[in-house]
Amino acid sequence: MVEDDPTAGRTPRDVLLDSLLGRLREFVASPLTPGSQVLRGLLPPTEIDRGARVVLWDGQDLGTSYALEIPLLDDDGEEIPHDYFIAALRACVARHESLGPSFPDEGFAVPVRDARRDFLRTVEDPPLALADAVYLPLLSLGSANDPVPLSEDGEEEAGEGEWRLLGFMLVDERYARYYVRWTETGAVWGLDFCMRDEAGKVDSRGGTVNMIFPALVSSHDLERFRRPVSDIRCQAVYDLTAWC
Repeated sequence: MVEDDPTAGRTPRDVLLDSLLGRLREFVASPLTPGSQVLRGLLPPTEIDRGARVVLWDGQDLGTSYALEIPLLDDDGEEIPHDYFIAALRACVARHESLGPSFPDEGFAVPVRDARRDFLRTVEDPPLALADAVYLPLLSLGSANDPVPLSEDGEEEAGEGEWRLLGFMLVDERYARYYVRWTETGAVWGLDFCMRDEAGKVDSRGGTVNMIFPALVSSHDLERFRRPVSDIRCQAVYDLTAWC
């Protein structure tokens, strides 16, 4: 590993837990489900646990708390994508009472249910919500505080630079617009991504925008996707709904 590798000196399990914590911490104060289930804790597995434990409660009464034991990897030993993970977790939360009898956690007074099998079965085709589709491009496009390099190796070619995410808007049930500033010129662009496929099913392709968008810019092919619309918040709008 290189010296600045953030995973240096860490076990694979620690790397996975760090990723899991990054996915779930937003739900400490924001509901994970319409029933206002929020995150009370994330317990790393001990030597006798079979998976990490996600502890949930209603945000008001600690007596409502319970934990779901979930896997860190899928059946093939691969890390589970963010959108599929959150959607599968929501599904397990919705039917947690049917997951079998609970058992006590060894360290905390919360009942635990083994959700590993149900989780892995659900994650193969998770029930994505429209909000999931809106969130995925935000993950891929980065943040306003952290510019994203066009090239994955960080080396810029002539005329190429970085972009910063400025904002977004779910325009309607079908697509959302994401505003980015191109740091090379200061221009602000609007990127339209599809939220649903032609059959109306929620589309998760927005999670690949960090690959599609740079490829179109690098090949100087982005301009042919320019939309003839006016948006006072950007200099140009590009229709990437066929891609993301």
